[in-house]
Amino acid sequence: MSKLKVQVGGETMELEAARQGDVLHIVRDGVETTLHLVTQQDGAFLLEEVLPDGQRRRLRMFAHLDGDKRQVWVNGRTFTYERVRERSSGGAAQDGALTAAIPAVVSQVLVQVGDVVGEGDKLLLLESMKMVIPIQAPYAGTVTAVHCTAGDSVPAGVALVEVVATAV
Repeated sequence: MSKLKVQVGGETMELEAARQGDVLHIVRDGVETTLHLVTQQDGAFLLEEVLPDGQRRRLRMFAHLDGDKRQVWVNGRTFTYERVRERSSGGAAQDGALTAAIPAVVSQVLVQVGDVVGEGDKLLLLESMKMVIPIQAPYAGTVTAVHCTAGDSVPAGVALVEVVATAV
């Protein structure tokens, strides 16, 4: 799960989020919420949440990305958040979730959990607007999670592959 700091109305809160296919899991204060992606187009998303009483609630969302900073509009409310990247004392990323910069389709997954990769190694290939976009390892490490499979449509900014840096 990726750690996030979310700011809502001046209040900052911490939560964790992970995506598995079309399902997004969010944990805040030990309570997990599961959202299902209904549709996605040009940065706009329609999500559905199943409430504890079994009812379903639809959320219309649009997102703007700027590096690790995000601004999200959900049913008329604005949220800003920034992904927290844990760093070791040596400055190398401990937990590196790699994401797509733009909405795309996963063409090939070139690694699996446990693979040791070098800086610059191709981890997966994405296709968007008739372009092939490689997602490369930013540093040497070990693949600890793969959150997508070939054929998945992925929005920008959602974790696709996680790599833990090799200790120096």
